[in-house]
Amino acid sequence: METRTARAATLGLPRRLGGELLETAGQILVESVRRHRAFIVIILAYWAACYAAAWATGGLAAVDVRPYTTVFNVFLLCLTVLAVLGTILYVMIIERPAGSLYPAIGQALFRRVLSADRLANLFVPLAVGPLFFTTFGSFKRLIPLMNAYSWDHAFMTWDAWLHGGVQPWALLQPLLGTPYVTSGINFFYNMWLALMFGTFIWQACSLKRPALRMQYLLSFLMFWIVVGTVLATLLSSVGPCYYGRETGLADPYAPLMDYLRAANEVAPVWSLKVQEMLWDNYVGHGTMLGSGISAMPSMHLAIATLMALLGWRINRWVGLGYTAFAAVILVGSVHLGWHYAIDGYVSIVAAIAVWHATGWAMRRLRLAEPGR
Repeated sequence: METRTARAATLGLPRRLGGELLETAGQILVESVRRHRAFIVIILAYWAACYAAAWATGGLAAVDVRPYTTVFNVFLLCLTVLAVLGTILYVMIIERPAGSLYPAIGQALFRRVLSADRLANLFVPLAVGPLFFTTFGSFKRLIPLMNAYSWDHAFMTWDAWLHGGVQPWALLQPLLGTPYVTSGINFFYNMWLALMFGTFIWQACSLKRPALRMQYLLSFLMFWIVVGTVLATLLSSVGPCYYGRETGLADPYAPLMDYLRAANEVAPVWSLKVQEMLWDNYVGHGTMLGSGISAMPSMHLAIATLMALLGWRINRWVGLGYTAFAAVILVGSVHLGWHYAIDGYVSIVAAIAVWHATGWAMRRLRLAEPGR
């Protein structure tokens, strides 16, 4: 009888463990939704607004909300591997447990990297974040349908007025106008995507400074909505690299683009290929992921500014690093022909305003949970 009872208990163990795992997963899901309720509402409202705008403008063909799951998964996998390796090395080198090493490593991994609290932080941002980015891409393709590109000549004129009658790219050329310098700037400009996703995932899974974390995540959404959609539509423009093609006017950026093409023969200038790809997608009415043309304001600089604002709240060195990166993005956006200088200036002001407005709204609506 005892043997039969023990056998029954053994056979029932997987079922009990499975039930416990399902219960834990359910609790994590519920907690993640509770913590990120404002995050979810904003994304769903943005998604609905995109379809409404597409229907109103007859642009439903421009809407494609297939999520960026591959990009997110690759970044998440890389960061997870780094976190696991870092935890293992920390236990082996710093903690050096007296007993068996493997149980200590396992305990550290599940306590620090895969804890229920961290998974609850991570689940919703990673689940609905990809939908948000594809919604933004669809909105970006709708811009010329909602408001035809018409601001480029004004921005070109204002750029010259603000810089003593000279186009900003021409002021930068004596300092930056060598192929290897240009290629180096383009490298850091391309690193923006990796740093943006990396910072987003870092804050999504962070357990420190919950109020600051939520301000960053909500500001991140609002930057893309307010700066990248609302202002970009109101101030519809294509940017210097497309100035002559879109306006049909004399092109003051032709010498810059000629230099970039010549520099590309010596050292790679990846922006040229991307610019042509985006233009071909625009004239062909394609829905390629990441497509759409919009210059004012610069989302590259807006997000770089957001990361700098976050960094200064963490510590001086993180703030300095992110600020230096934002400075490179500002210079690179002009030097590579992506943006008018004024695009960057407006982005910085708008980014700071949205950051503080988000913090104020969080305090009023009590969306932060300092005690967690």
